[in-house]
Amino acid sequence: MASYPSSYVPPSTSLPSAALTGGEDDVIVADLVHPESLVDQTNEDDTSKGGWLGLIRATPAWLVSTAVHVALLVALGLVTMTEPQKIINVLTAAVTDDRGPEIKEFVIEEVDVDVSTEMEESADPPPALNEFEQVVESIALDVPTEAISVPIESFDLAANMAPAGDVLQSLQSMASQSLSSRGKDMREDMLRKYGGTPSSEAAVSAALKWLALHQAPNGGWTFNHASVCRGRCGNIGEPKYLRAYNAATALALLPFLGAGQTHYEGEYQQVVRKGLLFLIKNGRKGKIKGVNMLDFTEPGGRMYSHGLAAIALSEAYAMTQDPALAEPTQAALNFIVWAQGPDGGWRYQPNSPMGDTSVVGWQLMALKSGYMGHLVVPPQSISESVRYLNRVQGKNGAVYGYVAPPAPRMDDPTKLKISPACTAIGLLCRMYTGWQKGDPRLESGVQELARIGVRRDNIYYDYYAAQVLRHHGGSEWQAFNEILRDWLVSTQSQDRGAKGSWHFPNSQSHKGPVEGGRLLSTAFATMILEVYYRHMPLYADAAAEEEFPL
Repeated sequence: MASYPSSYVPPSTSLPSAALTGGEDDVIVADLVHPESLVDQTNEDDTSKGGWLGLIRATPAWLVSTAVHVALLVALGLVTMTEPQKIINVLTAAVTDDRGPEIKEFVIEEVDVDVSTEMEESADPPPALNEFEQVVESIALDVPTEAISVPIESFDLAANMAPAGDVLQSLQSMASQSLSSRGKDMREDMLRKYGGTPSSEAAVSAALKWLALHQAPNGGWTFNHASVCRGRCGNIGEPKYLRAYNAATALALLPFLGAGQTHYEGEYQQVVRKGLLFLIKNGRKGKIKGVNMLDFTEPGGRMYSHGLAAIALSEAYAMTQDPALAEPTQAALNFIVWAQGPDGGWRYQPNSPMGDTSVVGWQLMALKSGYMGHLVVPPQSISESVRYLNRVQGKNGAVYGYVAPPAPRMDDPTKLKISPACTAIGLLCRMYTGWQKGDPRLESGVQELARIGVRRDNIYYDYYAAQVLRHHGGSEWQAFNEILRDWLVSTQSQDRGAKGSWHFPNSQSHKGPVEGGRLLSTAFATMILEVYYRHMPLYADAAAEEEFPL
């Protein structure tokens, strides 16, 4: 057995340790500390008798270190090759420019619904009034999801909702009136040109501030607005309307859109964005015969709620062309087409056997808004609505009733329950569907509205009549506008909590009290004062002359 100096450390233990802890430099230090290791202390017999152990002991330190390094690298390489690499995808929301957050973070996911002739109701009951704030918290507005562009199924819509042979027109290839009338410069020009004043615009600004202050944290509005402001202003809506959150939200959004405020531009970008998101989240998604649908009907609002929500989405899309709004807006329009009744009208429930003129007005406005935004509007649906209008008209189309009397009937107003509001709605619908200025029927209707004048007890009528007369222009509009504009400016509340709002306790609708409370009255009054530069959904003079594809 070979003998070693007492200070010598065998290479079989010292070299691997040096190689693992520091590499070649540490080996050199070890060699300097133990110079005896550089000298061959073994004899020939020891080497031959020791086998591999003797060979290792006889191997120079640098060679052993190199071999250990190579072995470790090979081992690590094998571990890396055999262990699968895990890739984690992190979705983030990115702002592409300085226009503010984009709504396209939030896109409706496609849901398969059993093919049927009826829209499936949500399994969960609508939230009660005292749950509204809980609904607020349940909507995660700032959680980004993957944006998916789903093409509109226009061919399926044509096959299932229009008779064979009708052509479903995609309006993207057709020229339409520019929506620039709501831009700042054009808005100011039209305000001066068509009868607005600095006082009327100041009233609009104050109203938008009041509406913004009464938006709930979830982005929605409620006709029980006092629950948001903690009772600082009263006059909430009637109990039967307090769960109509979609209707309240749409009505509150429309004045912002009318003033040129979108989720891209204006001082109320976040208000509009959150409101649109609330509507999209709160609509019921589904399919009917393979066509995407979005249903905004709800207790208290029913098809009124749906029409209003569809208008808000359509106007927002038409003004911004945000692709994230295209799918939900088209789905809402698809629902209107499907919900049309056999007489060509719409009423409270989808597919009602008998329509009413008030509900028809909102649905036609939504379809017109979608048309202006280059979305798909079936010609058959518009043709059927004209057939309905023919059934509720009197005096050859100068006046209109709420519902059609039982057939057969003559064109006799005594057999038709004529109302001022329905007359204004019917005439505006006629403008949408092709009656031109100068048409004797339209001229007779305008004279009828001029005769009725401003109704301080019927803000619903005033809202529609203002649009008809604004489109027609002339002395009838000038006289009507001056009275209505100055009355609204003078009656806007200046009280602390209600400042900027309106409430008309004695105002009537087409057949009864306006029961939406201060929120509804404020929305209507504000939109009336925006009529100079926004006509829901018409824009400026040329828009009234555009016809639906018939």
